[in-house]
Amino acid sequence: MLFKGKQASDFARKPKPSVWAVLAFGEDSGLASDAAISLIKGWTPKGANMDVTTLDDDSIKKDPSLLFDGLEAVSLLGDPRVIRVRTSGDKIAALLIEAIQKGESQEGYYSARLIIEAGSLQKRSKLRAAAETAQLTACLQLFADEAGDIEKRVQDALKSESVQITPEALALFVGDLPGHRNLANSEIEKLALYARGLGRPLDVDDIRSLSATDVDHNLSAAIRAALDGKPALVHTTLDRLAVAGTSGISILRSLQFETMRMLDAQSRLASGQSNPGMKLRPPIWQSEWGLFSARLRKWPTKRLMRVMERIYEAEQQAKSGSGSADPVIRVLMNEIARAAEIAS
Repeated sequence: MLFKGKQASDFARKPKPSVWAVLAFGEDSGLASDAAISLIKGWTPKGANMDVTTLDDDSIKKDPSLLFDGLEAVSLLGDPRVIRVRTSGDKIAALLIEAIQKGESQEGYYSARLIIEAGSLQKRSKLRAAAETAQLTACLQLFADEAGDIEKRVQDALKSESVQITPEALALFVGDLPGHRNLANSEIEKLALYARGLGRPLDVDDIRSLSATDVDHNLSAAIRAALDGKPALVHTTLDRLAVAGTSGISILRSLQFETMRMLDAQSRLASGQSNPGMKLRPPIWQSEWGLFSARLRKWPTKRLMRVMERIYEAEQQAKSGSGSADPVIRVLMNEIARAAEIAS
């Protein structure tokens, strides 16, 4: 059975007891990881501990019995068990499909539950098809967070520490978060730890003093450098992101988000608003409007729409190729930087 977007996230938080296996997938591997954590919490009875065994492509391909023996084994302490598999979706797809089909033959066929975490899966994926058509297996298609969803996650994390945050500080923090869910989670956890025992609401100075991760700064710097027409800086920051393991799709998502924000700004300016910065998501503060406005002059609406088309084309190319997405991203970012440089 297939669940998408919010339905998929809701299912991960409150999984159906009859479902024994879940395939969670999305362009950001961090989304599948978060879903797996939620599922494990949802499946763990009160007062019990979940026995979790984590496997990957290489370990299962080398010894398939690790998967099937793990699913059949019963905990010596009587604890509920989960086999958590992280996969590319290709190397061991046949083995995972076999496991799903056996689990479908009768309820309770296996002693343990199964969670499969994958990246982006095309509709023609056999693994995805097996999970979608199964009755006792859930297929969760996860999408990138919207700005409002991210803000709520930050506020929830701070609420657990009994800390508030000013709207300006929240917008600044969310606007600088990395596109990858795992990296964003790390930054949110860092903020919550900083806020513990602070005794006052977090403000803009707090966010700036925390100095977000190098990945954070490099991702924002790469996007700004491209749109400002600085090709050399683009390649330098992309090198740093590559070392940090930032995915090409995360870079494309950040570029897409900033392009959409600029399109929103152009639309508001065309309607007669002289300085719509505070109405954008995240907002552009008065002190930042001059630089942002100069960037807008390089990128009128027609050119921004072409950037959106190129982002889509690059994403399709990155997903369809068997090699690294890095060359595709570098070509696109360089093209944008060169175009902005000429427009200077």
